[in-house]
Amino acid sequence: MSSRIELPLQPSLAAGLVASASWLAMACFILIAGTSNKGPLLLGLIPTLAGALFQFRSTGLLSTKRAVTALQVLDGQLYAQLGHSRTVAMEIASSSQLAPHLALLKLRPVGTRLFPYSAILLTGNGIVRGNVPEDEFRRLRVWLRLGRSQPNPV
Repeated sequence: MSSRIELPLQPSLAAGLVASASWLAMACFILIAGTSNKGPLLLGLIPTLAGALFQFRSTGLLSTKRAVTALQVLDGQLYAQLGHSRTVAMEIASSSQLAPHLALLKLRPVGTRLFPYSAILLTGNGIVRGNVPEDEFRRLRVWLRLGRSQPNPV
């Protein structure tokens, strides 16, 4: 019997910056390369900044329909609340990363490989305000590492 874990996500600038970091790095590269005699390369700056803005709004500010706004573990199954309304059973992809104060989760609805969702869980400290409560984050991390039940052999 597993205990219930409820992990609400709050809007966080730090989580948004983590989510959009790769897009911002690409935008810096395009800007530097475009100003050094590669003018047409600057056309790629607009879609790159648009991708950074989308990731920041979705994962950091939690303001899109695809934003994961809460996670819940109930009877050994992970559920994600999307866009403050719909709750969907999720599987965690093997590409997810866990660290003591940060989790980069790649989630996909149970039974499908389409439309993956991303969630960045960040606990706060004195400098950075996180987007999840530390105690519930710790419980989720333990469940992700140790508590998930293995599929039953057929």
